[in-house]
Amino acid sequence: MNVVDEFFLRLALLPAFLYDRLKIDRRQLRAILTAKLTMDNRRQSALSGGKKKTVSSASLTMMFGQLVLGLIMLITLFVVEDMATKLSFFMASFNLMVCFTLISDFTSVLIDTRDNLIILPKPVSDATFTTGRLLHIAIRIAIIVIPLAAPGCIAAAVMRGAFVVPPFILMIMLATLLDIFLINAVYLLILKITTPAKFQSVIGYVQIIFMMLVMFSGQIVPRMIGKSILSGVSVQEIPFFRFMPPFWFADACVTLSGGGYTAGSIISLALAVSVPLLSLWIVVKFFAPSFNQKLGMITGGVSEQRGEKTTSRKKSFLRHIAGWITASGAERAGFLFTARMISRSRDFKMKVYPSYGNMTIIIFLLLWNPVSDGVGLTDPKLLPILMMSLYMCCLPLGTAFMYVAYSDRFRASWIFFITPLDKPGTIISGAAKYMVVIFIIPFVIPLTIIGIVLFGFPAFPNLILGAVNLLVIASFLTLLFFRKLPFTEDTETVSKGENLIHTLLFMVVLGIIGAAHWLLSGVPWVVYLWIVLSTIIVWLSWKKIKAR
Repeated sequence: MNVVDEFFLRLALLPAFLYDRLKIDRRQLRAILTAKLTMDNRRQSALSGGKKKTVSSASLTMMFGQLVLGLIMLITLFVVEDMATKLSFFMASFNLMVCFTLISDFTSVLIDTRDNLIILPKPVSDATFTTGRLLHIAIRIAIIVIPLAAPGCIAAAVMRGAFVVPPFILMIMLATLLDIFLINAVYLLILKITTPAKFQSVIGYVQIIFMMLVMFSGQIVPRMIGKSILSGVSVQEIPFFRFMPPFWFADACVTLSGGGYTAGSIISLALAVSVPLLSLWIVVKFFAPSFNQKLGMITGGVSEQRGEKTTSRKKSFLRHIAGWITASGAERAGFLFTARMISRSRDFKMKVYPSYGNMTIIIFLLLWNPVSDGVGLTDPKLLPILMMSLYMCCLPLGTAFMYVAYSDRFRASWIFFITPLDKPGTIISGAAKYMVVIFIIPFVIPLTIIGIVLFGFPAFPNLILGAVNLLVIASFLTLLFFRKLPFTEDTETVSKGENLIHTLLFMVVLGIIGAAHWLLSGVPWVVYLWIVLSTIIVWLSWKKIKAR
């Protein structure tokens, strides 16, 4: 353990008289907490990339990351002049970040079922077992919350004086309790609408959505500030905002630090205190027993009969698509194998799916300035931006090609080497076609339809050229990057330097093709000729891929 964990461990064990009174074995409690904190330091963050390796300072890394986020959140305190509005924006950001962190990096703690297998069979009392679990959760929450809130607390003290510190800390604690309630509610809702066996998979998608939201908000908020959209805003003038928890905590903080008592501030203070405490009671009384029962179902490996029909339909749909775009034999097997591995690989999804957020951000940035300057959606000036957006759809595909060869279960790749396969390129071809299907086509078709609706059929040739050029880029990525069979290499062998070179080369090629298309888009005969040439290139490239 590192110095931070040692500090929190000593702090957690301080009330020795209370533990003795409750008949909690302090030696066992210390052993349980030491083991849990040591394992926490060896667990990779859900959002961390790179190699998986044994670490001993994950808590310090987590605190540093939260401190950086806390410093970034300080921007919310300099947007407007009104103190209640400043703190409302900060509390909203704090709640979002805490929920995001709890879901992304805290899920493994909340749904850790190893205690039931390792500790319960030992001579450990229920009181010691439960206390160890609760203290572990409290320490992990403190590691998340303290560095996240500390910069805001210091800034608020500088702005308003030292009297704001105690109420600020109190409101942070109450906001954290409310966040824990919300996360428990989300978990139970997920377990209600899905099977326990699929719980962690659904949580993975929730993590990815949160990552995309954070990335997107990191771009839109500074631009709103830069456009002075938020200047002069007071949340007290927005009626619906009074019903939102961030305003309760902010208004209560201002009131308790000497801001004066009004009917509205008293209501905010009452809500800020009562709602989190009520939510804590609901968690202990209703959510915890239900959640523990569901955890037992996860441990027991409950079969998921509800998903059998859906899975069967999905497999049938994939086989139909494979039959349309792949040749029978090894290529079709590569297509279906990659489809199933991607659907089951949480690590692959966590590395690749956030690139959808990057793509969304870039498309948003392309549209932000023209639309904010009053350019209509049907204005011809937006057609080049739509074409550029089409090329941006290739970003997730580029990321997918970098990681498709790597897997935690790479030892199972022996199956490829005992089959009479003359040309591995056929497997790679099928895998690449599947990635084109899921990473390009779902975006190209809607953008093409939007382009035709907004700009009419004269835009159709350029949209078709953009789509065909995406296939050219996909074949280029396959020839250049996809040189290993899918999911056959150890994730330990991922080279960040090699990935950086691939990314730069991919972006250069994407930029050259996109820029050339933009420059020549107004010459119809060039566009038609380019479509034909690109189609030939795609056919020849895929033929070469199969022959490898």
